[in-house]
Amino acid sequence: MPITRSEALFLVAGVAVGAAARSAFPQIKEKLGPLVAGAGAALGDAYSEVAKRVAEKVESVQDAMAEKGQPGPSGGQASAA
Repeated sequence: MPITRSEALFLVAGVAVGAAARSAFPQIKEKLGPLVAGAGAALGDAYSEVAKRVAEKVESVQDAMAEKGQPGPSGGQASAA
């Protein structure tokens, strides 16, 4: 399957952008460093909050299951009369 002129143009443009980004990588990394670090911290905080909420839900489900398995205040057994 031959490559069309449009596809070749996109390929060449991609290579050119990649080469330019590679040559400017130290400057890009320096400029975006604080932004990436801040985003990482925010994601870490959000993850810990989600993990805490999930743990609370699991604990509440476990408590509910344990309560269903516990005998009631009357001893949990019906009298067989």
